[in-house]
Amino acid sequence: MQAQWHHVGISVADLERALHFYRDLLGFEVVWDHPQRGGPEMAKVVGLEDVKAHMVMLKGYGTHIELFDYLSPKGKAVGSGRQCDYGLIHFALTVTGLQELYDRLVAEGVEFNCPPQVLRPGVLATYMKDPEGVTIELVEYSEGA
Repeated sequence: MQAQWHHVGISVADLERALHFYRDLLGFEVVWDHPQRGGPEMAKVVGLEDVKAHMVMLKGYGTHIELFDYLSPKGKAVGSGRQCDYGLIHFALTVTGLQELYDRLVAEGVEFNCPPQVLRPGVLATYMKDPEGVTIELVEYSEGA
């Protein structure tokens, strides 16, 4: 069996706000946009009855992100205190020019835990939140790190 990483799925309350963040601020590209997906097969796969969602697949940074705006059933916020809770706590994007990206995103109102920090020689990183409170690590590796 062969397997490889494909995407992260994120449920969002405001699809336009999420698209602005991922597409316009971070530079992800829209691969496809399905305004209303559902049906019995999807209901079985996601484990929800009478499911309908506006779904958008984005690509960038060597990965994909699938945004779900559930039309039925509607989702609820899980809160911002999820960093140490069990389950997915963050995903990371490798970038170049981290300080410049950080400065641009801060100017756009993006919430960061701190400015970029040297974690060890050759590794600069910081955590930020997307509009739904999902933690994203931005990390820059110097040559040889």
